[in-house]
Amino acid sequence: MSKRTSMYGDDLAHIHDAGFVRFANGCAPGLLGILRSARVEDGLVVDLGCGSGVWCEHLAKAGYRVLGIDQSSSMVAISRRRVPQAEFRVGSLWSAQLLKCRAVTALGEVICYRPETNSRTFDVGRLFQRVFESLEPGGLFIFDVAEIGLDRISKPAFFEGEDWTCLTKRTYDEKRKRMIREITSFRRHGKWYRRSVERHVLQLYRRQEIVDSLRAVGFRVRSVRRFGNYPLFLGHVGFIARKP
Repeated sequence: MSKRTSMYGDDLAHIHDAGFVRFANGCAPGLLGILRSARVEDGLVVDLGCGSGVWCEHLAKAGYRVLGIDQSSSMVAISRRRVPQAEFRVGSLWSAQLLKCRAVTALGEVICYRPETNSRTFDVGRLFQRVFESLEPGGLFIFDVAEIGLDRISKPAFFEGEDWTCLTKRTYDEKRKRMIREITSFRRHGKWYRRSVERHVLQLYRRQEIVDSLRAVGFRVRSVRRFGNYPLFLGHVGFIARKP
């Protein structure tokens, strides 16, 4: 069986949750420390691109109210099972309504994901403005992006788990500074394996252009290479932006 799916369909959502949550678990203690050091100790945290809800679970256990938003209905279904006390919505981070909150997070390069068409809808400056307006004074916006140059250190990759296999091939669009991941996955269904193919397009950024865009809407910002003691992946940079 074979199918081409939208971003993070049932099979890839399952594979991601089964084999690729190390980053969310690893950086969670550092992220909680960043929130608390900024005196963001309670209230609502909005997680954009929440995936399968691993970081949302850490937030809920720490006493925060949580709203997770992800464009993959399959990911949101897993999140709801994992964290039933949190609220989850299916929607794009570029257009979803943001509630008044203490913090917004967007982890795992989710801001980099793009359709292959060019559109003003996917303007980071507009997103940063919407986040700024949704935050209470003193609120935090924490996220990470993939940097220009990631293509030079990215190689084809092969991963496997108990009931799945995943192969990733990467190409690079030099003109538009985009990396394209062609992901072929095989997931066992009964006696058979179903083959699924997804194509993910990531916009790559320079650290300084993100800093400048955040400051332009009023954030105070610093860039980091780790969240707490947990280092970001090679070719990625994190940002901790605060609304004065």
